[in-house]
Amino acid sequence: MREDSRERAEFLAILTQARSEWLQAQNYFELVSDPDLVDYAIYQMEAAKLKYMYLIKQARKLGFENKWIIQEEPSKRFN
Repeated sequence: MREDSRERAEFLAILTQARSEWLQAQNYFELVSDPDLVDYAIYQMEAAKLKYMYLIKQARKLGFENKWIIQEEPSKRFN
């Protein structure tokens, strides 16, 4: 049982980190103005989003309840 709860905690930490990366990527996108950096920022933001969405799907498959999964999209926190 301890092993299972430790693995769940580790997975939630990975999920939280992925969300943080997505938020950071969106913040970076909002700050850049150079066209080359805008392209990079878009790529980075989309990659972070896909990683986070993948981990959310995995969390649901593993039986995590929705209250444990942060699903707020970065754009919603600015409104």
